[in-house]
Amino acid sequence: MLLAGSKDQMTLIKLDWRLFLCLFALGLIGTWIPLFDLDEGAFLEATRELLNGGHWAATTLDGLPRYDKPILSYWLQAISLWCLGFLEEIIPIEVIGRLPSVIAGALWALALGRFTSEYTQKPALGLFVALSLTSTLGILVITRAATADSLLNLWFALLFTDIARYIQKPNKVIQIRVFAWLAFGILTKGPVAVLIPIGAFGLWVVSSQQWGVLKSALSSVSGWLLLCTILTPWLIGVYDAQGIEFFKNFILRHNIERFSGNLEGHGGYLFYYLFVMPLVLLPYSGLFIAVSMRFKRFWNDPVGRFGLIWCLLVVGLVSASGTQLPHYVLYSTPPLFIFYACVVPELKHRFWALPGLLIPIGILVLISFNHLIPLPDHPRDQEQLLFLKDVISNWWWPLSITSLLLTSLALVIIILPGWQPTQRLLAMGGVQLIIVSLVLLPLLSEARQMPIKTAALIAREAGAEVVAQGIRMPSFSFYRKEITPEIAPKPGQWVIISTTHLTELQALNYRIEVKATGPGWRLIALRKQ
Repeated sequence: MLLAGSKDQMTLIKLDWRLFLCLFALGLIGTWIPLFDLDEGAFLEATRELLNGGHWAATTLDGLPRYDKPILSYWLQAISLWCLGFLEEIIPIEVIGRLPSVIAGALWALALGRFTSEYTQKPALGLFVALSLTSTLGILVITRAATADSLLNLWFALLFTDIARYIQKPNKVIQIRVFAWLAFGILTKGPVAVLIPIGAFGLWVVSSQQWGVLKSALSSVSGWLLLCTILTPWLIGVYDAQGIEFFKNFILRHNIERFSGNLEGHGGYLFYYLFVMPLVLLPYSGLFIAVSMRFKRFWNDPVGRFGLIWCLLVVGLVSASGTQLPHYVLYSTPPLFIFYACVVPELKHRFWALPGLLIPIGILVLISFNHLIPLPDHPRDQEQLLFLKDVISNWWWPLSITSLLLTSLALVIIILPGWQPTQRLLAMGGVQLIIVSLVLLPLLSEARQMPIKTAALIAREAGAEVVAQGIRMPSFSFYRKEITPEIAPKPGQWVIISTTHLTELQALNYRIEVKATGPGWRLIALRKQ
């Protein structure tokens, strides 16, 4: 690892600030679109309730205890909303709510870029890692989401890089930092923040027979004290607010049951990630093959071995899990992108950038031939697809021209001679970032989420008392700035209701006035006959 002198260190710090501002600006692109349910809506509504008189250490959602995640991501969202919420008329509230994830994403890329510069002794490769991370499909989506995932991946990046530094040269300062990142990771998402880094480190110790490094790492009294100091106030606070129920629900349901069973319908197959991983890592998926071809070389290097074990552990755990989500594969990115930097100077052919064509061509095909997509069987899914087709129809010409231009640009990037693989790959990443942030996500949000935002603002403007029936759209509560309890509706109230429950509502013999319509739901005012 490159050990920079004081002058070089100051230069790196200045470059880090400039790079951070660049990464932060890129991360803001497209963050103004309406919030996606369930996750973004649930996180920000829970944060709004925390600010609106809730307990500092625990969260609620529509007035009921929420056990899904620890507290740190809510605190950061609360700080963002509290500090900038008064600027809602100038800065979209969605941007304010997503700001912690954008910042975490920029720091995530910066941390891996910095370590890559040290490890390879080539700053240009550090820049490649930072920019490629920012433009990777799964990452550019997750760093624009008001959830805990961008923050968790920041802790994973810091844990991997600092454990790798410790493996090369044990150091008490690094040792204490690792304990701090572990504590913040637990405050963000619980046991998984410990299982992956500590599991990978333990397996590295066993495979390398470095028992002295393990003993030294575990013997840090200062580190353990720091870990307890960071966690104990919240543990006491959440027990005070929700008692043992938080730990029972969070540990048993949202961790053990999530791993052992199919939670909330997010099931998959044993080889699920063999198909998902290349998609999530676009446009840099081809580099995974180049890394795999050099497995033995990385295994013979201490940091390389640790990185391979980390990747294999992540893929093994998420593949064995009963609950499988595409973004779980992002936990493998800290070592994977450093490996990318090690192999990319050796590559010469342009075909390594070919995977970058998939998203531009896919969006162009979707827009051009959406009328050929068959309707699904479920009525709610039918409405969602019809809403999407309507949006595409209304914006067909600008969407088609934009998609055609971006696809043509991607083809030109592939064809142009004389470009280095890093240049070609980053250019493809830039095209992907634009088309996903400014075309795909806005398109999906306009079709799925804009109707619920509009409905919430209608209800808020009318000052209506609203209840819910058979539907969970927490962004409705966030935009309305009121909780929406799921209880039986009464005359004089409004109800946001799933279309599958409409017959039950009609049986109550109330006069019904539809106030807003969305895919799979209706906002209805109830009057006496």
